[in-house]
Amino acid sequence: MSKLKPAEIAEKLNISTNTIRNYEARGLVPAPKRTESGYRIYSDIHLLYFTCIKLLSDGFGIDVAVKVMEYIRNKKIDEALWILNEELGRRGEEKKFVREAVELIEYSKKNSRLWSLGEVAERMDVSRTAIRYWDKEGYIQAIRDRESGYRTFDGLQLAKISLFKVINYYTDENTKIKEKFKKAEGAVACQKLAEEILTLLRIGNRRQLKAMATLDKLLEVIEYK
Repeated sequence: MSKLKPAEIAEKLNISTNTIRNYEARGLVPAPKRTESGYRIYSDIHLLYFTCIKLLSDGFGIDVAVKVMEYIRNKKIDEALWILNEELGRRGEEKKFVREAVELIEYSKKNSRLWSLGEVAERMDVSRTAIRYWDKEGYIQAIRDRESGYRTFDGLQLAKISLFKVINYYTDENTKIKEKFKKAEGAVACQKLAEEILTLLRIGNRRQLKAMATLDKLLEVIEYK
């Protein structure tokens, strides 16, 4: 069995040694052995644990990765797998959101209808507070009614809301693409945004598959060792 230093694992997974210590402190991996001088020494099993966390984070987001690994460490395997099952189902919903956005973009080319805040919240199944916040941050652009001053939204803004629902959780890619919402004006720009998010979903599918395969390897080791 290999003896690995924190820096070696960090290099293999392209993460920092601080991240490794954080995962260990949170109990997501077994405690490593230490040398007489107190330095941590990790094994191949530790490497598999860290690899699982990294890949789960890449495919499902860090919050899901932490929950899953907490269940794994507490030998609640079924609970961990149910979380992943729910997340995989959510990916199908996200594709529907992209399809809805594309339909709204096409609708906006032929129709100039405006929706009120309440109508948008009901149709898009999003809270009014979230819509106001996204408007304030510039992710969507409300059109103020000249007489009342109330927010109204055209079809393109509904399309952007549908797309935002897909990426409204933390990953590095999502953080970067959120900024593009602020510059996406017009049907062509929104269409390009939809295509980019659909590409992210495809990449995410492969990352999730890779994460599940690695988790399966870990379960074989910890359940049968």
